[in-house]
Amino acid sequence: MTAPSEHLELLKNAVRQSVAALTAVEVDTVARSHELVDLLKLELDKRPSALLSLTAVPGAATSLLDESRKITGAWHSGAGVLFLIDDGQKKGEGAPRFWADMNAQRESWDALYCHIIFFLLPFNYRLLLRAAEHLADWMPLKLHITETADVLGYEDKDNAFYQNAVLGDGKLTPKIARQQLAILEQQLTAALHEGIPRETLARRYYLPMFEAAMSLSDLNRAQSLRQKVLEKDLQAGDIIKWWSMNFELDYLLHRLTSAESWADKLSKWADKTGDESLKAKALHKLGIIAQERREFEKAEGWYKKSLKIDKQLGDEHGAAITYHQLGIIAEERRDFEKAEDWYKKSLKINEQLGDEHGAAITYHQLGRIAQERKDFEKAEDWYKKSLKIEEQLGNEHGAAITYWQLGLLAMLEGRVEDSGRWSVKGIAAFSKTRDPDRANQAINTFHIAYQQASQSEQRKLKQCWENAGLGPLPDVAARE
Repeated sequence: MTAPSEHLELLKNAVRQSVAALTAVEVDTVARSHELVDLLKLELDKRPSALLSLTAVPGAATSLLDESRKITGAWHSGAGVLFLIDDGQKKGEGAPRFWADMNAQRESWDALYCHIIFFLLPFNYRLLLRAAEHLADWMPLKLHITETADVLGYEDKDNAFYQNAVLGDGKLTPKIARQQLAILEQQLTAALHEGIPRETLARRYYLPMFEAAMSLSDLNRAQSLRQKVLEKDLQAGDIIKWWSMNFELDYLLHRLTSAESWADKLSKWADKTGDESLKAKALHKLGIIAQERREFEKAEGWYKKSLKIDKQLGDEHGAAITYHQLGIIAEERRDFEKAEDWYKKSLKINEQLGDEHGAAITYHQLGRIAQERKDFEKAEDWYKKSLKIEEQLGNEHGAAITYWQLGLLAMLEGRVEDSGRWSVKGIAAFSKTRDPDRANQAINTFHIAYQQASQSEQRKLKQCWENAGLGPLPDVAARE
């Protein structure tokens, strides 16, 4: 196991306390689950623990619950930890049925009054979220731990900084995107009453609204708008944008095969038309897919081909984005010196071009490097430089991610009240920008900070929560 990172620290902090809770941890291998169990047992002192295998087949949910009851029945309330490990067997069509049964039994699982940790491979982790959504809602901690131990880096792949760095050329600013959505929604209402043809609706309203939703990282709205557009209704000049946005959305939804097909379309079109600029972008997108699949050598190959074209064309902005991605790969390999070099190449160009948003993305990643090196003061400085720009640009979602990052950083430093306060800012901003998944992640961080806080700090955090207009504290945070 490599060096501990943020999600591992959050998990260790969670098991150090005698609490009744449900936790889900996505892992890359069964062996990783067993390594983590061995590590967590060191945190339990003399408290009881047990390990059971989880096989996601029809009928197994009830037998698993019965076996868990037999084991935990003798434990004092909240004292023990039950580890449920996905056995990695091939899953067929019966797996969704298993998770539907688990969803129906959620009250029974909660009533075991111990800490139950589900270690799930990606297939079953996704099914937990989709087929057992109510059970998943009862899990304050949903973590991701893989071999790299760069767990927050895993989250960064899903966050807006990462999204915009790897995907974002030509995105609307948040302010413009919100204005565009508001205006077009009003116009669309009138157009629907007028009976305007479907083709016109697609080109005039749904496609630009789709673009605005993607610029705001509002994936739910983007999916809904995409369904209203048929490619045959678009004009030739809109096809490249359509393919590019579909690539981005499918990538962010982790539908990598579909995303790769959109990138291939762009690459073939570039070859057919001799559009070198488009070719560079398509190669970059293929690099993104390879990187997400952790095929780093392949990703580097695509990026360097893209970079060669960008340099030939004098496209400094494109080069800056690719330098940033090469930095991400170096960071994944934990070669922090090389990562820092790539990031600073990207930063130099962004600052020369006056690209504040691009600079903010790179400031954020330089904060990650400093944080990995345990230079927390420098990390905080980089994050706050990034945050200042995001706030000035009105990028509420980008700012939300940095609020949460600062909360995690404060947690690592043992500043639990600061961690809670930053987390509250993140929760409020994620809620405002309609990102419930990240809002729940920030709530997880707040929950741990609240539980570790002194009574006086808890009173302050409760007041901070209420002042943010978040309503009463969740039961899980208020639990003694």
